[in-house]
Amino acid sequence: MHEDITRLFPVISGGLGQQIMATAELRTAQTGTVLYEEGFPCPMVPFVLKGVIRVYKLGETGREITLYRVEAGEICILSSTCAVSNTSSPIPAVAVVESDVEMLAVPTHVFRKLLNEHFELQQFINRTLAVRLAEMMMVVDEVAFGRVDLRLAERLARAAHKTPDPTITTTHQELAVELGSAREVVSRILKDFERKGLVRLGRGRIEVLAPETLAHLAENRAH
Repeated sequence: MHEDITRLFPVISGGLGQQIMATAELRTAQTGTVLYEEGFPCPMVPFVLKGVIRVYKLGETGREITLYRVEAGEICILSSTCAVSNTSSPIPAVAVVESDVEMLAVPTHVFRKLLNEHFELQQFINRTLAVRLAEMMMVVDEVAFGRVDLRLAERLARAAHKTPDPTITTTHQELAVELGSAREVVSRILKDFERKGLVRLGRGRIEVLAPETLAHLAENRAH
């Protein structure tokens, strides 16, 4: 198991690796589990070994905007940032398990101590922060300027390419929440995609028939 962990996280090796393995807890969490909520302190920093965590911002109206996803070999940068600043600092977002997760949960006070002692961990966090910042800037750009139809096309194409099964289990409401739009808008766009032969709609599922066409459509966002 330790070999699998170091393969995903090369930084967890040598003295740093020994300290992390001695203090971290190997945990599992099922799909739908809320790992931390906005306004509450974060008790741990997750190093994801398997599965996906979705981190999103919840608005006063109940609408959500996905900030980023944490997958195997990645760390949640918001929880690590809060750990560094102060263990009592509230998390400014919500993290929920999108697909069953296995992770190393490092207590925040331990993580802060290790970060002060190990330069290689600082470098890892800095690299992760740069990637996440770029992703969140793209989210800001999408919300402010992106067309919902093009963002939806990209979402469907990306999901279809991640699995050999072209059927995505989701609802129009869930897509609307993720894209920061209204269910009626998403339903109208999906019906248009269906008329064009790009998808086939079912109850609680969407079969992606033309992922390459959707991906090409999404590329128009850059033009």
